[in-house]
Formats: sequence, structure tokens, C-alpha cells
Amino acid sequence: MAKLDASGVVATKEKVQELIDQIASEFPELAVDQLPLGIVSKCYLGNPYEVHSLDTRLQILDHYKRGEIVPNGMEKARRLAMHPSYAYIEVYMNMIAAVSLSGEVSMIKE
Repeated sequence: MAKLDASGVVATKEKVQELIDQIASEFPELAVDQLPLGIVSKCYLGNPYEVHSLDTRLQILDHYKRGEIVPNGMEKARRLAMHPSYAYIEVYMNMIAAVSLSGEVSMIKE
């Protein structure tokens, strides 16, 4: 997710598709409705951007400024995504999975 910022505010379709394919390869046994709603991570584009999200169903990458709401139920991951200990946050219907920089996953059920 952090690599997406290297290409600017709008990542290339190829980079986004590459990330989506990588995510799908990590969840081969899951049905579409079991996949994350999306992934939220810290945005490294600088002020005023805070986080960016990738919607794994609609394949939409967006960068969000301070004060902008992350849609589709993914706003709940914003605070954790900005924490320096986490690489990214996977958002599911009834829980979030905080993935640390070391790859450890903490599941938080709602």
C-alpha cells in the first residue's frame, strides 16, 4: 500500500491491479463476500493527505485529506492506519484486522 504513494496522487491502473492481484492471491479459498471491504493505510503524500484506501470490490484507490470521510464503512480504520506500528488495516463487515510492519495481525471484532 505504501508503494502506491510513490506514483503520486493518482496511481496507475497497472499498480492498483498489481496490488489487487496480490491481495486476491493471499485469499484464494475465500468467496468474494468474505474478502475485505477494503484496505486503509497511512498516506505518505504529505499534508493535507492522511490515509488512502483500496476498495477490493470496486478496485478504487483514493487518497483522503484530513477531515474527509473514508466511505463504505472504512472510516473506522483511519486512526489505526495512521499509527506508525501498522502497515495497513483490512476492513471487514464485522471486524478489522490491523497488520503490523512485522506481519503480525490483530483482529478487532465489532
